[in-house]
Amino acid sequence: MRDLKGRVALITGASAGIGVHVARALAKQGMNLALAARRPVELEQVAAEMRGLGVKAVAIPTDVADEGQLQNLVERTMSELGAIDVLVNNAGVEAFRKFEELPPADIRRTIDVNLIATLLLTRYVIPHMKAAGRGHIVNMASIAGKQGPAFAAIYGASKAGQIAFTQSLRSEYHGTGISASAICPGFATDGGIYEELRERTGKSVPWYVGSTSSEAVARAVVKAIKSDRADLIVNVPSLRGLFTLCSLFPRIGETIFRTASRKYLERVASAHK
Repeated sequence: MRDLKGRVALITGASAGIGVHVARALAKQGMNLALAARRPVELEQVAAEMRGLGVKAVAIPTDVADEGQLQNLVERTMSELGAIDVLVNNAGVEAFRKFEELPPADIRRTIDVNLIATLLLTRYVIPHMKAAGRGHIVNMASIAGKQGPAFAAIYGASKAGQIAFTQSLRSEYHGTGISASAICPGFATDGGIYEELRERTGKSVPWYVGSTSSEAVARAVVKAIKSDRADLIVNVPSLRGLFTLCSLFPRIGETIFRTASRKYLERVASAHK
């Protein structure tokens, strides 16, 4: 979908962090926006900023863990903007803890928000895309979905699920005008989940693991939609080579990944106490 001007994008998790940057990037492409998040005041502020960029933008307060609210989100978007050409499943929560210390309620909440909401919202959106003969789903995954890190079992599992879901969508809807992309950011230094982790621990991610920015992630979203990319890893340095190594030589790759990230994530997990 190379020409985005005048199209409609639905973005979850749009009140802060990466979601705001994605909204700006798509607004600058001329897209009208339906913005969803749980915080109505902040969400309306973002919508007002987007309208200032010359596009239509509606704020629809939504808890993506509530299926009824997801249905309402789709219905309102169609009613107020008339289409859903792009869906960005960006809403997410973190669960960086020692696995045996994770409350079962936190496990369910993480899967509900990060994965189940992605599946259900996409399910409600695709019939509208099929009727229009076009559409693109962007799933905001993570490098944690490429190689599950220590102390992030549930988070990594939810993101791996998003990646596999994206792959299935691309295969199933090939040739229909509908496609999907998975965006896999590293540690974002200027907003989102990883910024919260840095504030909690007082430590930055090790230089050799690398990082990214919310703006770079937003640019990747635009690139993925326009170029129909299956997945984009957004991190400096790029970790694609490491993930390839993990696939070809699992034990070697696992050792490198564990050595690089385990100490930092253990500190993150301990900061919950």
